[in-house]
Amino acid sequence: MKIDDEFDGITLREPTAEDGARLNTFVRITPPLDMNSCYCNVLQCDHFSETCILAEKDGELVGYVTCYRKPKEPNVFFLWQVGVGKEGRGHGLATTMIQAILARQSCRGVTELHTTITKSNEPSRRLFASFAKKEGAEMTEYENHFTSEMLDGHAAESLFRIGPLSTPKS
Repeated sequence: MKIDDEFDGITLREPTAEDGARLNTFVRITPPLDMNSCYCNVLQCDHFSETCILAEKDGELVGYVTCYRKPKEPNVFFLWQVGVGKEGRGHGLATTMIQAILARQSCRGVTELHTTITKSNEPSRRLFASFAKKEGAEMTEYENHFTSEMLDGHAAESLFRIGPLSTPKS
């Protein structure tokens, strides 16, 4: 287990495949997060461990971020999902987790963060606006990047591009 840091009594670390089911349960009990299959979460924790992070307090999962570098744009870090449970809220944990991943050697050369957010997800919109401000970066929204039709009836997702990033890379 590779530990990144300790933050306010919370341990930040890379996930392993064994964390996939725990992550799946955490997503299920932390609304309004969108569920993925357990298999998807296992793959994220296994294949993308260097660009994902778990936050634990006293051995309990209190937050996570799942991300990957885009294969066709290796300077782009795509943030798939971020979740913080009640126990971890109000401490800047989401931003700290994102910055901890970006500071890893595996993110050397990353200059932009991309994510998609539905119009109704105000907490995520605030999180990424705050993150962009802390990074001193521009944030640009591209509405309906993934339409409802593309997402089989799920609300349309706008693409947010944040960059250039300033988080120091290892």
